Amino acid sequence: MKHRLLAGAALAMAVVALPGSAQPLAQRLQQGVYAQQTAGDLDGAIRIFREIVASNPEQRVYAAQAQMHLAQALLQKGDLAGAAQEFTTLSANYSEFRNMIAEMAGRMSQSGGARSFSLGDTTLSQDGPDRYTHRATGVSLTAPPGWKLDGDTPSSNAGDMVLFSSSGFSSDILAVWLKAAPTAPGTDILGQLRSDMEVKFKDRTGFAGWKVRPESVRTWVAAGQPALSAVADYTEAGQNAGKMVEYMIWVRSLATHVFFFGRAKAADLAALQSGMDQLAATAVVP
Repeated sequence: MKHRLLAGAALAMAVVALPGSAQPLAQRLQQGVYAQQTAGDLDGAIRIFREIVASNPEQRVYAAQAQMHLAQALLQKGDLAGAAQEFTTLSANYSEFRNMIAEMAGRMSQSGGARSFSLGDTTLSQDGPDRYTHRATGVSLTAPPGWKLDGDTPSSNAGDMVLFSSSGFSSDILAVWLKAAPTAPGTDILGQLRSDMEVKFKDRTGFAGWKVRPESVRTWVAAGQPALSAVADYTEAGQNAGKMVEYMIWVRSLATHVFFFGRAKAADLAALQSGMDQLAATAVVP
């Protein structure tokens, strides 16, 4: 409760400091945060946050904050599919506020927004690496140094997604998508991986100029299985537009399909790639 009261007080102080034209919107956001974090009225909070986002305000920072709280409130309700959809919207529509969103997410975690897992078994430790085992596939993941597990959720194409964060660099997303997908013996696994890469652009139509670097494509062995990795470049939209990268690793076994991916500023590619490579290399994919 102490953290919630402090969060409410801080937001109230921010409202006082705002220009008059922005106060009503900020006050509405404060009402939603109070309903979510203090009153425990998640349905009421969700209605408020949706109203703010739908109003498409000129001050996009309020819509970004409302979108973040909306996703978190749905997660608190146990609506994992809904939360996953809203987090995807947050990343796609408000990427210019990534630093603010990361800070908000950190404060939520510290004030009681515990990491939520429902699809796998975890070992979360302050001293050692976080570990995760996905029940449906048996895939095991070990967080690289400086990374932590944030949660899991149902995802697209009947798969699930495991979310991570890193203290070493700012990212839009660090995740692993996975699904039980039996493959017939004798199948050209590398051919399947190349096909996976070649159609990925269909899922990235919302990212301006998204394109794989041909020279970045490599085949290797990750988690004891055939793997293919690549880097794609795109341009971030919004007032902080800049060069971005996505690093991807596709892994297939006869039983499972796994996709590791992370998006960050182009300047952070080395750190992103190193962490993702470690995550994939130490994974267990049956």
